[in-house]
Amino acid sequence: MKKILVIILFIPIILSSQYYTGQKVFKSKFPPEIKDSSQDTYIEIINSNTDIIVAIRNVRSDRVIQHAYIKARQSYKFKNIPVGTYVCNYMWTDRNGKRYFNKDDKSMAFKTNEVGGYVITMQKTTSGNLTQSSISEDDFFN
Repeated sequence: MKKILVIILFIPIILSSQYYTGQKVFKSKFPPEIKDSSQDTYIEIINSNTDIIVAIRNVRSDRVIQHAYIKARQSYKFKNIPVGTYVCNYMWTDRNGKRYFNKDDKSMAFKTNEVGGYVITMQKTTSGNLTQSSISEDDFFN
């Protein structure tokens, strides 16, 4: 009976330690988020079958303005993207625990008083229109 009680006590700890979509898991490693409430703009990520972390980086300042954890087969919308040009950086871990870091090769521009945004679907395909390059862990966090 004691074994069952111990297992039941640990279930809430295990469940509460899992990440959720939208969580700012690296809040301490990135500067504070930047949003512009006057801009009705977004970058939406539709994720595939692997949990990822996406960081939106301003090309000019080379600064991450927003980031989020996105669970497999879920989507997340980064909202109120300020005027500027951005790329997405990605981090994920394979089943063996190896971390991978990539960035988009194409940028996304947002103009003043623009409405709308971009949708990126994370799916390997030979006919896709977005290419990525490998980056280092330092490049992802700096």
